[in-house]
Order: sequence, then C-alpha cells, then structure tokens
Amino acid sequence: MPTTQHTLENHYATTQPVVWIVDSAYTGELNARIGLAERLGYPYEIIPLPNGDKPGYGQMLQERYARSANGGRRKLLVISGTGEETTAEIADLKWLFEDCLLNVYLASILPDERHPRLVDYDLIASPQLSGDNIVTLVGVPHKLTKDTLATAYRQHEDYFSTLPKPIIGVLIGGNTRYCDGFNEAHATGLAQRVSRIAKSLGACLVISNSRRTPQPALNALLDNLDGLAYRFFDWQQNEQSFYHALLAHADLLIVTGDSLSMCSEAAYTGKPLLIDLSEDATECYHREIVGKLIDHGAAKLLTDRFEPWDCVSADPTDAVAEAIHTWLLAASRA
Repeated sequence: MPTTQHTLENHYATTQPVVWIVDSAYTGELNARIGLAERLGYPYEIIPLPNGDKPGYGQMLQERYARSANGGRRKLLVISGTGEETTAEIADLKWLFEDCLLNVYLASILPDERHPRLVDYDLIASPQLSGDNIVTLVGVPHKLTKDTLATAYRQHEDYFSTLPKPIIGVLIGGNTRYCDGFNEAHATGLAQRVSRIAKSLGACLVISNSRRTPQPALNALLDNLDGLAYRFFDWQQNEQSFYHALLAHADLLIVTGDSLSMCSEAAYTGKPLLIDLSEDATECYHREIVGKLIDHGAAKLLTDRFEPWDCVSADPTDAVAEAIHTWLLAASRA
C-alpha cells in the first residue's frame, strides 16, 4: 500500500500544470516570463519561438505535451507576451490544446492599437490595460524575489559595509528602439541632479550601467559628478548578484526611466526611488507606465532634491501569479 507521502507526490505530479515559457531574444521579456514561472512554484520548460511552420510547430508541441503530461490531460500553462511578434501564433494553440490550456500574455509596452488576437488569450497582464481577463499591473513582472535580495545582501556585505552611509544606488539605462536622446548633454544634466542630492545627504554613490548605455554618455555622467567620490561597476564585468546586492544595500535608488525592468525591480524593494523621466530620453509609453509607479507611491520624479515619503512597494509578478493560481484552482473544481 503506498505511503501518504507517495500518494501526495503522485497527486502533485498529475495535478500540477505543465508550464511552458515561450523563448525571447529580449532579456527583459524572457526574465519576466521566467520570474512569473518561478514565483508560481511549478517546474517549467522554455519552448522555441514559432518558426513559420505552423503544422510542424504544432506537432512538436503536442508531442512535448504528451511526454510532459505522461499520457494524461494535465492543465497546460503557456507564458508568452511582448517582444517578438508571436501573438497570433501562440493564440492559435487553443485549437491544439482546447480546454486544458491557460494562455497567458505578459505585456510590457503595447502600441496604441491593441492586437486583434489578444482577445483569444485567457489572461493578459499589462500596466496599460484593464477589463475582463486582464490583470492591470503597477510596473512589469521580473525575476527579483525577497530571497534573491537577502542572499545577495549577505554575499556582498563585506564590500558594502565599508562604504560611507547613506548609499545611493544609481542605475543607468540608455537609448531604446524609439528614443535615442541619452546623449552626453542629457547625461551631464542627470549628473548635476544626482550630485545635488548626494551632497545634500552626504551620500556615497554606487553607479551601474546597462547594455544600452552609450559609452560617451556614461563618460560624461561620471565626469560631471561635481567632484564627488563614487563607485562604478560595469554590468558586463560583475556578476548579477552584485546588482541585486546594490538594490538590497542602497538607502535610496535613482533609476533612469527608459528601463521598465530596472524601475520595477527598484520599486519592488520598497526603498525610496527617484526616476528620471526626461522627455528627451524616455518614450511616451515609459512615462505612462512609470507614472503609475509614482501614483502608487513606489517612486517619485527625479529633481535636484530628495524629500522622504512613505514608500509603497509594488509587486507585479505576484499579482499575475495570484490570478493564475485562482484560475487553476477554479479549473480543478470544474
């Protein structure tokens, strides 16, 4: 007779959903999908992007599902979203998997005209949309967790404990596909605002860049910190845990608004957060979405001064995970 533990394991293996993440070349989009899957707590696989061969792609997924479901009819959770244009192809999966499918679309930035096939998704998570089957987000999903922050804090505590306090973490993005205003002039102005705040607080600056930061603009920013001592680390030369440690150790965070991922991760910490939303260096969609973080109380606009407020953390990843768990629970009772 099977033990209770064995029975529970068998029940879990047959009732937990099969979770697939649609691959993406866009780091932020892929991390959002992975972050959601990890927050759900189920094992997951990354499946390839549609390749233009609809019959072949569908057959490959059906065979993969049969292996994962061990011949049963487990629920299938597919997580895709903005990035590569796969909206129609992934929406078509409902014809292959029928009532066992929960098709989830994670949207970071959507154009003004909604894709007509979005109505075929079971759940849409977006900071721009609201309505039935839509989770309206504050920020965008990401991989950061409290455990990640705590682990990174301890891992790099020896370094950060030697720095003068308070610590201001400065996270620098750069140019995007539709906005190239992050130039030397903009960086110089940004440095001047950061310098005034750092001087007023007697703070230590710890600065990091991103893959989109133009080197001339970065040089201009570092050269115009008005004689302040600072620490700089290049994202390409340091492990990711050091970036997480900066989020965990900083007393104040200053982030450029061109990166929804960095803004959302910083807002998740619950630390005071100032965001640069200069029109010359951010898209209108960034200003719209980051504006909701500000309305929520998770951030304020970057000026040349800092005034404390009661910060409210934002956790968009958890908001989507809760909606999915609710759907799965309802489906299990149907």
